Amino acid sequence: MEQIISKSSVETQAIAKNIAQEIIANQRANVVLLEGELGGGKTTFSQGFLSSLGVTQAVTSPTFVIMKSYSIPSSEYKVYHLDLYRLNQEWEVLDLGIMDLISNPNNIMLIEWASKTPKLWESIPHTKINFEVTNANERNININP
Repeated sequence: MEQIISKSSVETQAIAKNIAQEIIANQRANVVLLEGELGGGKTTFSQGFLSSLGVTQAVTSPTFVIMKSYSIPSSEYKVYHLDLYRLNQEWEVLDLGIMDLISNPNNIMLIEWASKTPKLWESIPHTKINFEVTNANERNININP
């Protein structure tokens, strides 16, 4: 496990950029589970992740729509950003067609609140990132590849 202290949203986005590049270079799983309390930095991380891959549209939390997709310019990759906060059952996640999305190696999954359905991720290779708020600007970011 790697622990990084981020002192700003800019630093959190830089950490996301590094992980995005590792995924593209196939040094990490294409499923990234983002966990932590509300306001912990999950969406900020996602913004930096997508921006580093060339996505220019605004990235907001998919809390109410549950899933958003982003095409990565000049590549075959797509990033699916999910927020499972409002879901409570595995079948609700499976009904999104998530297993088909995960099975495509050109898809990258950023999944906020994956802890709502922990058993679902046990057999799926993933990187887990936990965001712990230490003060208004600082976060402990624990990366478990």
